[in-house]
Amino acid sequence: MSQAFVRRQEGPIALVTLTRPPINALDRDALLQLAAIARDVEADAGARALVLMSGIDGIFCSGGDLGYWRGIHDAEAVSRAGREVFDRIARLSKPTIAAINGHVIGDGLTLALACDLRIASENAAFRLPEVGYGFIPGWGLISRLVDLVGRANAAELLLTGRRVDASRALDMGLVTQVVSSERLLGEVMGRGRETAALSAAALRAAKCALAGRDEVGCFESVWGKADWREGIDALLAKRIPVFRPSETGGQADDFFGRVQADRTADRRGACC
Repeated sequence: MSQAFVRRQEGPIALVTLTRPPINALDRDALLQLAAIARDVEADAGARALVLMSGIDGIFCSGGDLGYWRGIHDAEAVSRAGREVFDRIARLSKPTIAAINGHVIGDGLTLALACDLRIASENAAFRLPEVGYGFIPGWGLISRLVDLVGRANAAELLLTGRRVDASRALDMGLVTQVVSSERLLGEVMGRGRETAALSAAALRAAKCALAGRDEVGCFESVWGKADWREGIDALLAKRIPVFRPSETGGQADDFFGRVQADRTADRRGACC
């Protein structure tokens, strides 16, 4: 198995780089590698944020490797392979940032949308060509896209297959910020360090509420706790707060799964 993703630690940030020449297309092995990295980052108390980037100039990710997936006719298996790993990225209790420099094609956009924030360079471009190839994105892209940018903007991408540049992507709300290529990594790492310095418990509760869990329960899960005391004490003392590492993360700690279970049961539960 060739290594598609490389993880290195930059202080509190887990920096994950996708390098699968020529166009960062994902086969099953690459997806399995990404899932394993996500599990490791969740369980690592020293990793307070995750940054995803490309190691190939001009391309972020081109989605599924059609040369590989063309040989698998079981549609459910193909869909499940991608959905499971991108859901795992989305359900990390730690903040995630996609650093986008170059082309994002097809379900490569699903990888970016699984992250909490997307910072793009001026050279970024987005395109969904699947309908022109006789199928549609199968790894959860369409629902994520509609939730983020609305049906009309999603239709512009999906139904035309036209290229959308970084400026238009920012107008749509597809990306959080656009910077020059030279500034991209510095901006992303700076944002990662900012989030890593925040309360892990509060970040977890915020992500849980954003995912659809009971907001009141999420509030109650952090109010009056250790990070609450440290944060308010630091504010009143006019000093920088120092938050303890999270004690709740880990491979078995599937807060997103509980959110989905609650939705299926048509109820809202306590915070993750």
